[in-house]
Amino acid sequence: MGIIISLLLFSFLIFFHELGHFLAARFFGVHVEVFSIGFGKRILTKQIGDTQWSFSAIPLGGYVRMKGQDDSDPSKKSYDSDSYNSKTPFQRIVISLAGPFANFLLAFLLYLTMSSIGIPKLLTTLSDVNQTHPAYAAGMRTGDSITSINGVRTVYWEDVVNNIHQEPKALNVTVLRDNEYIDLNIMPIEYKTKNRFGEIKTRYIIGISADQKVTQTINYPLRDCLCLW
Repeated sequence: MGIIISLLLFSFLIFFHELGHFLAARFFGVHVEVFSIGFGKRILTKQIGDTQWSFSAIPLGGYVRMKGQDDSDPSKKSYDSDSYNSKTPFQRIVISLAGPFANFLLAFLLYLTMSSIGIPKLLTTLSDVNQTHPAYAAGMRTGDSITSINGVRTVYWEDVVNNIHQEPKALNVTVLRDNEYIDLNIMPIEYKTKNRFGEIKTRYIIGISADQKVTQTINYPLRDCLCLW
């Protein structure tokens, strides 16, 4: 199922990329003969207007074939008014760049949509404290909320991770428990893992897990989205 979903998402990205080329070509009056998602044998084709819209057997790319643009058969080159070769260098550059531009536009629109709807972020409430690790020995318990580490305020779980995993240094951690602030001194321990390439990576842990149910939705106004972009 994961592979199918990945292919569908990849096909959507390809479609948007090729759509950029297609729209730019049509804007300058170029006849687009084929719009295909995938390569190889066509398994589904529908003629819409003057263009064949196709899904091909190998879903690892896509293409638009414009009139006068056939590298496999130089004899098919055309210099008619509706062919790619008849356009000015500037127009051909725009057609070529329209695909990457469409991808940038899609990324911006998705980012803008997510920011407007809201992005849930984990807070610092703990769902589990491992009894064999330093956090428990120092007095940290399930349900605590970490409010600061070494004097630096922690609001989201990523703040906690960034302050713990980087280096083996003693931590002064303040937690909120039953409306009371408690200061704890914790020394992280070294933890080694292998990444997907088999490389050994070292990080430092204290034996805590975030409560996945305790989140806060962050909304960004349009002005902030444009600045972040």
